[in-house]
Amino acid sequence: MSTYHFDTTNATAVNLGNQAAPQSLTAIFNLVCPDTLRWWQRNHDDLITAVDAGQLQVHLKFWNKSKESLMNGNVAHGFIDYQHPQAALAFIEAVFEHQDDLRELAVDDVADYLQRTYRVTPYAQAPAVQAAVDSDVIVNGVLTVPTLILDDQKYTGDSLPSLQPRLV
Repeated sequence: MSTYHFDTTNATAVNLGNQAAPQSLTAIFNLVCPDTLRWWQRNHDDLITAVDAGQLQVHLKFWNKSKESLMNGNVAHGFIDYQHPQAALAFIEAVFEHQDDLRELAVDDVADYLQRTYRVTPYAQAPAVQAAVDSDVIVNGVLTVPTLILDDQKYTGDSLPSLQPRLV
């Protein structure tokens, strides 16, 4: 029986990989969090390789935290299209690649920047997604980004695992 219970439907998570994969990762991120970016950069290739090999199912969830330094990420989360996971992943990867640019903007300029730079539109169901993510973080005791739940074990801060030795 699982300790953690997240809504991982396509309505509230960017889901990658096979549901029958032997390992599962739920990641709670913010698109402008520097710690999230560091983890993503170190683990991206292993994550995609494991997903493509059918070894890992990934559920990406994006939390709108009230922390001032994460506000631009909160705006960006409203542009993730959960109904098209490959397009959502491409957007996420592009934002992470240029995270510094997004972090530098005034919060009022973020939406225009995203629309112009990435040719995305606001996701109509974004408020419902955020309500579901807010519920998930409360129910599961998530306090910070990034938080990873790998095979029903929670990791945060300095305990964030590298995927490479775990997925081989």
